[in-house]
Amino acid sequence: MINLLPRIRLEFIIIFIFASLVACSAPATSALDASPTPTIEFYPPATSATTVSSPLSATILPDASKSFKQVSGRAPFTVTFSAEISGGTPPYTLAWDLDGDGKIDSSAAKPAPIVFTAPREYTATLTVRDANEQETRAERRIVAFTAPTMPDWKYGVTAHLERRRQLYYLTLDDVRHAGQLMKDAGIQAVRVDFNWDMLNPTPNEWHFADYDAMVRIMHQYGIETMAIVDYVSWWASSAQDSQDWRVRLYSEPINNHDYAQYTYELVSHFKNDVHVWQIWNEPNTDNFWKPKPNAAHYVALLQEAYLAAKYADPDAVVLFAGLSGNGVEGNDDAGLVGNFIEQAYQAGARGYFDAMAIHPYMLPNGGVAAQRDKILAARNVMNKYGDTETPLWLTEIGVPSQVPWWSTAPVQSEEDVANWLNLVYTQLWDLTPTIIWYQLQDIAIGDDAEGHFGLLRVDYSTKPAYDALRALTKQ
Repeated sequence: MINLLPRIRLEFIIIFIFASLVACSAPATSALDASPTPTIEFYPPATSATTVSSPLSATILPDASKSFKQVSGRAPFTVTFSAEISGGTPPYTLAWDLDGDGKIDSSAAKPAPIVFTAPREYTATLTVRDANEQETRAERRIVAFTAPTMPDWKYGVTAHLERRRQLYYLTLDDVRHAGQLMKDAGIQAVRVDFNWDMLNPTPNEWHFADYDAMVRIMHQYGIETMAIVDYVSWWASSAQDSQDWRVRLYSEPINNHDYAQYTYELVSHFKNDVHVWQIWNEPNTDNFWKPKPNAAHYVALLQEAYLAAKYADPDAVVLFAGLSGNGVEGNDDAGLVGNFIEQAYQAGARGYFDAMAIHPYMLPNGGVAAQRDKILAARNVMNKYGDTETPLWLTEIGVPSQVPWWSTAPVQSEEDVANWLNLVYTQLWDLTPTIIWYQLQDIAIGDDAEGHFGLLRVDYSTKPAYDALRALTKQ
């Protein structure tokens, strides 16, 4: 008898394999033929353990790159934080240390507002952990400030020490020469343009070296630097289509935050050596604010720049732009806006400057009583808006010698100018703590009055006004 068992077993195996293959090729059961398979949902959505998630990242808002108004303020200063979180594997757990004291203050995505009562710098931190124990940490610097200590300057002068070109200070040796003469005259501070177009000609280009050298030289002679943050760099000007450099330079910026960021960079860089910053120069005249002066627009710029300066250096002293005239009187023919100070207060200027500043020029034959009235007019507007304790500085005052100021103005001799300087620096101290004479040195531009305001002649020889100032500072 033949043994068929191995063969039967083999056929059975073949049949089983064939049946399995047929079953695998059959169509899937439709949703009508079978109950749906239940699914589990997570919120935030869970990620498969085999999925590689993107790196976990977190950002704390507010952010200084958007506005300095949220990260810098006068104490008590209230901040509302929130977080932007991306990547990783949700859900997330959050731990906020809002004031940098090392203690956890909140685990909410948007913590309750916090009030920073003490004026100082704070570092808020946020630690985020995801479902896979991935962790990241974000920080945000916050500055709460108070009124700064004002410098005790009395005697200052404006000088264009930054200009390395003909008619000005070609070399740093020329700057040293000027510094020695200022020191000999008892001058405490020099007011200098910190030109945006020179220091930051393109968005990512900076040229600090020449200004660094200038500031160091002034310090060598015991002279403080007062910086005017002016005007607009080409790339940031609202007059991009103009072919006139004056229009592009003196037009308001496209974006106030660009100007504020420039202010922040300046103050950050120079904060160990420069402590007084003036926001623009004479924005109440169409010579320096184009297309035409606008107090509300200036105040918007001032607010951002003020907070940017304080963010960089809480002890910085920030001045209102020196206003042409007294900021009260106007002259339509000269493009001088009247009531600029009042309009600025109405637009929200109060609290965004540590000292008001004006340029109350007038002819000496008007008399010192008229000069006092001119200054008092500005003081009265400040008092009207409750700014009785904020000082009023004269950041430019002076008169040209030997040439007419305008066609009908009487010519002032060098002795006339010296006598006027003596009155200015003896009869006004009850109205102002600081007087900055315009300017240090004459400029060789012919009979243009602008070139004849100097205490020094073009060749550095001293005028009687220089000698009068030196005598006053030595008393």
